[in-house]
Amino acid sequence: MRRDIEIRTSAYDKPYLTSCIFEDNSDVMKIKWKQKHEGDTGETVYDLSMDKASGVATIKRTGEIRSVLKFDTAGKTMGVFRTPYGEITIAVETHYINMPSVLSEVFEISYDICHDKEQKERNLFSVKFVR
Repeated sequence: MRRDIEIRTSAYDKPYLTSCIFEDNSDVMKIKWKQKHEGDTGETVYDLSMDKASGVATIKRTGEIRSVLKFDTAGKTMGVFRTPYGEITIAVETHYINMPSVLSEVFEISYDICHDKEQKERNLFSVKFVR
């Protein structure tokens, strides 16, 4: 089903409004949308999925920069960004994942991206369903 969404992330000052394809069943929840980033020549496609049994969320990004990030509150995961200039490997430490419910129409992930042993960047990523 198609839904309107508002995407917020610590990486950007303003929310991004778009529409998505939303699927939800007993096993998995999926949100897929397109986004144009400043400086990119084409659109980026994001595919967010949440495995309800394991509690692991995955965001796949395709476009000029490609990435796969897994979010697991049980432990650190590794992610890769593939850019026109090469690959960047990062560690992801997930603090929490909140699923949308009757109380809140927001899917939210709080996590740190670890570039090296000393440098961490905190991020709060959310997808809010707009009525």
